[in-house]
Order: sequence, then structure tokens, then C-alpha cells
Amino acid sequence: MKFGILFRIQDPPNGEKIGQRMRETISCAELAEQVGFDGVFLPEHHMMDDGYLPNPFPLMGAIAARTKRVHIGTTVHLLPFYNPIQTAEAAAVVDQIAGGRIRLGVGIGNFEPEFELMGMEKSGQAQRFAEAIELLQKAWSGEEFDHQGDFYQAKGKIRPIPLDAQLWIGAMSDAGVRRAAKFGCPWPTDPIHNISVIGHWADTYRAAAAQQGTNASVILLRDAWLADSLDEVERIWWPRVRADHWMYFKEVPRFIASLEPTLQNVHSEEDFTFENHHIDRLIVGTPQECIATIRRMQKEIGMDYLILTFRYATGPDHESHLECIRRFGEEVIPAFRS
Repeated sequence: MKFGILFRIQDPPNGEKIGQRMRETISCAELAEQVGFDGVFLPEHHMMDDGYLPNPFPLMGAIAARTKRVHIGTTVHLLPFYNPIQTAEAAAVVDQIAGGRIRLGVGIGNFEPEFELMGMEKSGQAQRFAEAIELLQKAWSGEEFDHQGDFYQAKGKIRPIPLDAQLWIGAMSDAGVRRAAKFGCPWPTDPIHNISVIGHWADTYRAAAAQQGTNASVILLRDAWLADSLDEVERIWWPRVRADHWMYFKEVPRFIASLEPTLQNVHSEEDFTFENHHIDRLIVGTPQECIATIRRMQKEIGMDYLILTFRYATGPDHESHLECIRRFGEEVIPAFRS
């Protein structure tokens, strides 16, 4: 199993120091490589006052130039918002800089204001997304293509082509994981749903891959923090995370009630307690507690890659983040190396 870090690059309330957060991310990526992580990953969102990263490719290129071994990727790039040929070219350039280390995770998009920003409607987004994936794969092949679809028309080829880039397809539904299986792509999960829900979707994904005759690979995303006790996690880390998690549950109601018992009586952020929420959802605590949680999730999910987010928008601070990355690499990852 491989280990990665997803960096949440934000500077609330108004993004005045977002450039500093980006530079801190580069230094964190360098440390992650040094202490044994296998990959570093960037997100994407738009119109966030805190400067949330709207374009991952320039920063991916900067990280590629400062690292030698780790995968560099996205979880996830919002592919339907772009011409797939432009995305294919941008990823190919970064993959050339990185020497074949790009793992491009793509997603369908959720938030209505982002579609409005791009002059698009959400209706038909699944069909647009599927066609964009098809066209991107054609472009990455390096062969001439003549694509005349419902959403995109493109004829020609791209140069340069990637050296060894992989396409990952994010999903948060039965239909979404079946799409990932159809295209034969690894599936990065979301970091929010509990392990029972992820397990349900993993079973659906693997069954669809078997039916399609494609390979299946689960990339599990989780939020995590390493400390000397769970009490320290709840006191220092959880207050930074709680509001973000509540916003997600409130705004993206895709939860399977029968598999989410800890959410049944949650109606406000105040109901969102660490005591209940960290179970089957977070990887937190001492090195020994984190190792035990990962092993349990590995047994239940059978993931090939575990990608963790340690630092959130409001903290902990950069130095604490570096220390958490260092300790995780030195005290947790070795337990999973032969």
C-alpha cells in the first residue's frame, strides 16, 4: 500500500497570504518525499475567498521540479469545466517535467456556483464528464484522432504526450464508481463518508470492473493527525476541521442513512462530536492508534493507496504540519513496508 498527502491550500478569510501557503506546500512535498511518502496531491475549487487553489497545474510543475520520486497528482481536477485537450496538454507537460510521475484524478463537480462561473449548467454533466474522459484518453495516446461528440469536437493530436501519467476518476455514487470501472481507472474516494459507505461503493466498483474486464484500484482519502493522545487531537486539531466537515455534510447530502449511524441525530455543527465522528472516518491519535486504524480500514476496504490530509484551512500551523508529516513518515509508514 502506498501513502500520499492531499494539501488543502487555503488562507482564510481573504487569501492575503495564499502565495505563502503555496510555497509552504512545496516544502511539505519535499519533506514528504524524504520521510517515505509515495505521492503528493492537490485539490481544486473556484471563487473561494480564502484563495482555495483554482488551478493545480502550475503548483504541480513547481513540486515536480523540486522532487524526484513521489507521484504528483490531483484529487480532484474538475475536468468538465475545461476543454479536455487543454487538460491533456497541461498534464502532459507536468508529466514530462516530473519524469512520468503524474496521477491525474478527475471529478465531475458538485457546486452550482462553479458551473455558473464557467458559463455551464449542471444538467448533462455526467454525459459531458464521460465524453471528456474519453477524449482525454484519446489525446494521451499520442495518436491522431477525430472526435465528434455531443459536447466536444476535436481533430489532431497532442505533443508532447505523457511519459507515464495515470488517470484516476473520483466518484461519490454507485453510478460514479461504475464509470471509473468502465474506463479502467483507479477510483479515489472522498475523505468524508465512513468506511461502511466506502466499502459499499468499493464492492460496486470492483463488481463493475470484473464485469467490464478492467482493473480495479481503490485510492482511499482520509483526514488524519498524529499526536501523543486522542485528547490532544480533539483539543488542537479537531476544532480546525469540524466546521469544514459540517459544511460538507450540510451542502452535499449524498449519505446512505443505513450505513451512517453516527449521523442519524446530527442536525447542526454542535451535534457533530469528535467522539462519534472519528470512528470509521478519521485516522487520528498516537502512531500506534493510527497504525491500528489503517490496518482495520485496509482489511475492510483493501485500498492500494491511502492519501491523507493533515492541515486544514485554519491550521494547525506550518511548523506543526511539518512535524506531523515527519512523524507519520518515520513512525507509521514503516509498519506497512515489508
